[in-house]
Amino acid sequence: MKILKKTAALGILLFGIHLASAQTGTNSQSASTITVDGVGQTKTYSSDGGTAVISGVKNVITITGYVVRLEVSGSGNTVYTDKISRISVEGTDNKIFYSTSPNKNGKPAVSSTGVGNSIRKK
Repeated sequence: MKILKKTAALGILLFGIHLASAQTGTNSQSASTITVDGVGQTKTYSSDGGTAVISGVKNVITITGYVVRLEVSGSGNTVYTDKISRISVEGTDNKIFYSTSPNKNGKPAVSSTGVGNSIRKK
């Protein structure tokens, strides 16, 4: 019985450590580049004509302002942006929503590889 209790306690401890590390990653913002890499992050950034690079799994990122180029890779990421010129998406089930684009046709230039990725005007 003691072994069973110790095993259960160890299992709960390891599961808790896994959950704590599952919602971590790295992120940074310089004057011209936003970088997010991780799992389960929910963040908001502002941009004034820079680049955003988002990678990982199930991140929810909001970028206010103008983004010249957005690169998204991984799975299940959701990105909201106000104004964007170019979007590059790799991976699966990534969703990108934008409000407007300065391009003549009103749509960003898009490169998408993978399965289930979507880019929509909101």
